Amino acid sequence: MNFFNQIDFDYLLILSTAYLFVSASVARYGSMREVGGRKTLLISLFLTPVSGLIYVLGSQPKDTLKITHYRCPECGLEYTDGHLHCPSCKKEGKKIRLIKFSMRTY
Repeated sequence: MNFFNQIDFDYLLILSTAYLFVSASVARYGSMREVGGRKTLLISLFLTPVSGLIYVLGSQPKDTLKITHYRCPECGLEYTDGHLHCPSCKKEGKKIRLIKFSMRTY
């Protein structure tokens, strides 16, 4: 009898872990939408992850803006225009390549 209780506990542990993982995944997707991740996580936990996903899909995506900057590793200045070398360091006679990086903002 104890063997069957152990098997039931193992299945319960696996299913609850999977349920939490799927709920967290839906919440992660919801954080990129207008509804937000916390509200989506609560809906997914207390109702079902499927209802949380339906709630998320009915929401609008957040307005995101991708900004590309170029940073000089020598002087630390940042530029929004695409230069190959740092204009500030170029005036001093140095040819320093700029490092390109992107940021997303809401």
